[in-house]
Amino acid sequence: MSTDAGRLRVPWPLSRETVQVGAGLLVIYLVWGSVYVAIRYVVADVPALLSIGVRYVVAGLLLATYVAARHGPSVLRARRRALLGCVLLALLLQVLTNGTTTWAEGAGVQAGPAALLTALAPIAIVLLRLGTGDRPRGVTWSGVVVGFVGLAVLILGGRSVPGFPLWPSLLIAASAGCWAIGSFVQVRLLLPDDTFVTAAYQLLVGGVVLTVAGLVTGERTDFRFPASTWWVLAFLTASSVVSYTVYVWLLHHAPISLVSTHAYVNPVVAVLLGWAWLGAPITWPVVVGGLVVLVAVALVMAERRRLPEEPPVS
Repeated sequence: MSTDAGRLRVPWPLSRETVQVGAGLLVIYLVWGSVYVAIRYVVADVPALLSIGVRYVVAGLLLATYVAARHGPSVLRARRRALLGCVLLALLLQVLTNGTTTWAEGAGVQAGPAALLTALAPIAIVLLRLGTGDRPRGVTWSGVVVGFVGLAVLILGGRSVPGFPLWPSLLIAASAGCWAIGSFVQVRLLLPDDTFVTAAYQLLVGGVVLTVAGLVTGERTDFRFPASTWWVLAFLTASSVVSYTVYVWLLHHAPISLVSTHAYVNPVVAVLLGWAWLGAPITWPVVVGGLVVLVAVALVMAERRRLPEEPPVS
């Protein structure tokens, strides 16, 4: 009898980088999935726009300080065109996407539906590709059609149950389009050479705009919040720095198709955490429409898996 009998064989070597990639994916899955639930918890006590605006400013300052301490203050210098690129991305991603989602959750949208609606971003990117002359494959078009069916189930079916106010829900769906536009144009913009410098400027610009918007719209500015709310705010601030840092590292060390799986894992995490932590009901539109949306995202990403992977950037 072979001495190897009974031993556990694994299909790939568990190298240090393999373990790190797995740990990084777990961070992205759990942190980004839980952000929707944490936002829903915070906006029960804190004005929506001010809550995200202030934490973005703090996160941007922390990230800029880290980069300056590691590489020297000169790394924060950027040309005017690169700064304008950061401003554009901040408006599309931090303000019109994340700011809108936070406001909508403050207006009554539950965490699970919010995550499912924003998962439509990869489908919006497919539509943007048409403007460049790109012709997606049949499986991708199937994903687009299925995605709109899932959106209809979520929005129309959800009108009869709590957690789906119509206009805030539609705004979240529209914000997924803003995220898609930002992701689509990012590779076409002149940006600072250091990715973390870009992120720092995006967070700072987005934070300032959202904070000013909160003040202009008359959101209250007192700070008498429960201690638990402050802790969740601290988590959201840290997540803005940590999760993005991990995400950038993953893009350099793992296939993009693997990293992109967060698009359909995060909503599942958000739905389950919303039910377990906040007692959010798992209604039939969430189950049916959510499954349809996730299937659509999987179909869209199936094409990307067939394409040759770009080599990791060293």
